[in-house]
Amino acid sequence: NKKATDAINSKVLQTQHNKGRSLVATRVISPGQGIDLWVNPNNTIQNHHPSGQTNGNNNNAASRKRARPMVPPVLLEGQRSSRCAVCFGPSVPSKKTTGAESSKPYAMVTCSSSSMSSMSCEQMAIKAGLVAETKTIWNVLGHGRIPKVLPTALLVYRLLVSTLAHADHDENGRGVHSNSWSEILNMTGQPERYPKNDNAQAHEQAVVLTVLALLQDSSNHSSIRHKTPLPTEQLLVLRIREILSRVKANAFSITDGNSDEEGGHVLGTAVFEHAAYLVNHACSPNAVQQFSFGPGQFPCLGLVARQTIEANSEITISYLPMNLYWIKQERQFHLRQAYHFDCECRLCVE
Repeated sequence: NKKATDAINSKVLQTQHNKGRSLVATRVISPGQGIDLWVNPNNTIQNHHPSGQTNGNNNNAASRKRARPMVPPVLLEGQRSSRCAVCFGPSVPSKKTTGAESSKPYAMVTCSSSSMSSMSCEQMAIKAGLVAETKTIWNVLGHGRIPKVLPTALLVYRLLVSTLAHADHDENGRGVHSNSWSEILNMTGQPERYPKNDNAQAHEQAVVLTVLALLQDSSNHSSIRHKTPLPTEQLLVLRIREILSRVKANAFSITDGNSDEEGGHVLGTAVFEHAAYLVNHACSPNAVQQFSFGPGQFPCLGLVARQTIEANSEITISYLPMNLYWIKQERQFHLRQAYHFDCECRLCVE
């Protein structure tokens, strides 16, 4: 029945015990079937990316099952010299690549891939501001040596720039006209239930300082000019910490394989739009994330049922690598360290 197949198969449940919002099935979802991610917290279907880019026809069942990244995903350090900064595919540095010699690890690499229906990766990199960003990274972090930048810091920076690009500010330094900021605020931040250890505090401080330095250099770029001056440094630090809290709780590791038992190589990290950030954890989840790659576009996220998901059942994924067979104590330890919560899924309470 095509009509039944095309019907929305998920919705957002606003409250569920102490877990906040969650994604639940509206009908039976069979193993291997994709899960709709275009529902927002108000359970309406969104047809536009926060940046204004369209994501296809909202009546297209296949399109509804792919979530785009809010901002360009970030390649990990070891992948930046060998993979395209846009499609994440294996690549050879282009002679036109801006920012550094191709032999250096932080040359921004784009490939020449394109399709009849999309722009090339190089064109997309320019449009998304990655070329200008690479110049900023070398200006701030080069100083005669190969720059290294934390992937988390770069992701926070990209999210922050997206909120400042076309926004005025209120007295709290928030972009009052920024769709990107509204989308970020929809995400649940990382709860502070456990004290941060020294490594966590040092990492947070490094992210804040890196983002502030990058923003200072890039503030002269036309991409983030706006009617009013930038917020004060104090307000910017508050916003950076607010974004960082949400990145830690909601970012996905992008892999080149099915994120199920066979695992896959981690290529980068991203925060995805719509319902993607509402999916809660279970140590034995009923869904798994899969990433799609294509020329001239950033990686997209999809969720696929691992087993039959009954109507009104919560849709869950694992925040931990599925190919590591940890005992309960190990799982709980890593979830507390990374996500600051105690897992109460069926596997942990039985």
